[in-house]
Amino acid sequence: MTLDNFLEFFTAYLLPFMGLPLLGVVVGAWLTNSFFPFQLKRREWRWDKELWAKELFFETVSRINFIADHYMKSECEERFSMSGLGLREAEEEIMRLVKELHSVGYKLKLYLNRSDAKIFDEYLCSSQLEYDAAKDSWGMWEPDDEISPVLHSENTIAGQGKIAAKVLEKFKLSS
Repeated sequence: MTLDNFLEFFTAYLLPFMGLPLLGVVVGAWLTNSFFPFQLKRREWRWDKELWAKELFFETVSRINFIADHYMKSECEERFSMSGLGLREAEEEIMRLVKELHSVGYKLKLYLNRSDAKIFDEYLCSSQLEYDAAKDSWGMWEPDDEISPVLHSENTIAGQGKIAAKVLEKFKLSS
């Protein structure tokens, strides 16, 4: 057998029947062990982030609604406040939660779907407008008036609670 006969035999019979299937097995093993698991892991990471963003948004807005609702019920309807917060604590907690949503908003918007991101943007704008209106009307009372600052704070709490309730309703409808 000469070298030309061997090369002819190799290219005609061995390469197509043994070499290409062997190459297919190697490529398939690489895809199975390297490529596909990484794609699945990326989808899992993305899903975890989407879930985190949706939960953080929903839970924070729900907490704002809960605090505002129960505080207003305790003050206006003479009921026991299940939130256990007074005027200053409720106002500070709601302010902290709204600030937290504003500060992590850039992260949340990356992972929320379009409808939830739109609701999130509406919430951020509405809560900011409510605080801007409260800031503009702060101090619009006589110096000896002691009830107006309390009423102003209660109106701010009630306004944030109404915004949170509207957003929760939209959020439930979109889900």
